[in-house]
Amino acid sequence: MLIIDEQTVSPILVQTALTHHLPIYYKDDERALDMKEHSKLLTNSESCLQMLQHHHPEHIHTKVSQMVKNKARFREMIADLDEGYYFKLVTLDELMSSNKEDIPFPVVIKPNKGYSSVGVYIVKEKEEWDQAVQGLYSDLLLSRSMYSDDVLDSEQIIIEGYIEGQEYALDCYYDESGEPVILNILKRRFAHDQDTSDRIYYTSSRILEEVREQALDYLRLLNDRLQLRNYPFHIEMRKNEGGIVPIEMNPLRFAGAGTTDVSHYAYDINSALAYFKGVKPDWETIVKRADESYYGFFCAEVPGHISMNLIQSIQHDELKKEFSHILEYRIIQSASDRTFAVVFFKTNQLNELNRLLTLDLEPYLTMKPAKEAVR
Repeated sequence: MLIIDEQTVSPILVQTALTHHLPIYYKDDERALDMKEHSKLLTNSESCLQMLQHHHPEHIHTKVSQMVKNKARFREMIADLDEGYYFKLVTLDELMSSNKEDIPFPVVIKPNKGYSSVGVYIVKEKEEWDQAVQGLYSDLLLSRSMYSDDVLDSEQIIIEGYIEGQEYALDCYYDESGEPVILNILKRRFAHDQDTSDRIYYTSSRILEEVREQALDYLRLLNDRLQLRNYPFHIEMRKNEGGIVPIEMNPLRFAGAGTTDVSHYAYDINSALAYFKGVKPDWETIVKRADESYYGFFCAEVPGHISMNLIQSIQHDELKKEFSHILEYRIIQSASDRTFAVVFFKTNQLNELNRLLTLDLEPYLTMKPAKEAVR
C-alpha cells in the first residue's frame, strides 16, 4: 500500500498506483490501516510516518522508522560498525552555549530529525562555529511553520564528525528474505567544500560500479541489526579509504519530492513498482550498456534570502534554456517547500553539472510590486 502526502506527488507514482491497483491512503486518512507483520508499504514523504505511528505504533516498520529517523539513535545502533566515529546529541540551548574549544573539528551540525538540507552546516574550524550555529538557529525559526515535528525537530541537534569522501545516495529495499536490493545509485555534487544543498544528484553506468558491491555488503551488515523484510528506504553514505560510512537513512521512502524517478529515465526502473513486485534490476547488463551519459535531477529552490510570499511568478521557460537535454521539467507547487521545480536531465558533460551547481536562480523569479508585497 501507499501512504501519500499530496503536497508533492510524482506523476509516475500516481500512474503506477492506478495501473497496478495499489491501495492508496493519505497522511490524514481516517480509514483503518490494515498491516501484517511484513506488509509492503511505501510513502512519498516522512510526514506520513505520523499516520503509521497512530495506527500501528508496535509494528516493526513503525518502530524501525522512528529509530532510523532519529539520527542519534541510528548512530548508536551502528556504532560498532563505525568505531571511533564522533557524535553527540544536544538540545538547541546546549548547542547555543557550547564551548567550541571542546568540539573535535571538523564536524557537521544538523537537526536530529531533519528534511533535505534544512539546518545542516559543515564546520571545518572553530572560527566558523558561531556563524554556523546562528545559521542553524535561523533556519529552524524559518522552518517551524513549514514542517511538522515528525519531519523536522527544532529542539534536538546532533553534532557529528565530518565524513571525508565521495557522497552517494541510494534507493533500496530489503526483500522478503531480508536481502538488500539496490534500485538506483546517485552521486552527489557540491559547489564547494561547505555546500550542503540538494541541487544536483546524478548517475551513470560508471557511477553504479563505483560503490555498488561495497554498499551491498554494508547493507547486509546493517540488516543483521534491523532484521527488516519488505522494507523500502533511501540511504546516504560516503565512501573513503576506510570503506563505507552512512550519513543517514530515510525510512519507508525513496529519494524525496519524486526525485527517485531519475532511475526511470536512466535505467527504465520504476522504483515503486520494483519494490511492490519484488523486481531486482539486472545491474550486470545495465553497466555494460553503451550509454555513458549522465542522468540527473536538479532541484530548483527559491534562494534562502528571498521570502516566498514576495514572489509573483517564476520564469520556467527561461530556466529550461540552461539545460542541454531536459527529460522532464516538473513544476512543484507546495506551500511547505522552497523547491519550485525538479528538472530531470541528461548530459555528456561534467562541465554542465558544474555550471548548473552555481547557477543563480534569482533572475528567474519575478517579485511582486512593492505596494502589493506589503499588503
